Amino acid sequence: MMEQDKQMKEILFNSTEEASADFTNIVMKKVYLLSTSSGYQPLVSPKLKKLFVFVFGATVAVILSLCLVITLSNYNIVGWIESIPLPDLDYKKLLLFILIFWIMFSVNILLQKKLLLH
Repeated sequence: MMEQDKQMKEILFNSTEEASADFTNIVMKKVYLLSTSSGYQPLVSPKLKKLFVFVFGATVAVILSLCLVITLSNYNIVGWIESIPLPDLDYKKLLLFILIFWIMFSVNILLQKKLLLH
């Protein structure tokens, strides 16, 4: 990074000596050439980005179309969902587990922050 800064500084100093009407364009071309020659490679390829956007859009479209079908259909879907037998759960234990989990999670975050400060 320091090498690129030195090169950019040299480009600017060398370009100011021969200042003309195209000064900005000349400098920007040199900076562009410097930045493209650095070999920067993006972490995610453009094809993968396009694929992700397509899959995400398709997923949203499928979910929205399913919601539309459920609302417009005459089937008793709510009754079908309510007829699924659910196991008997001890909700007090479940709520206690969730409460203890979040307390321990919060304590862990606080301890990590305090240990990082020391």
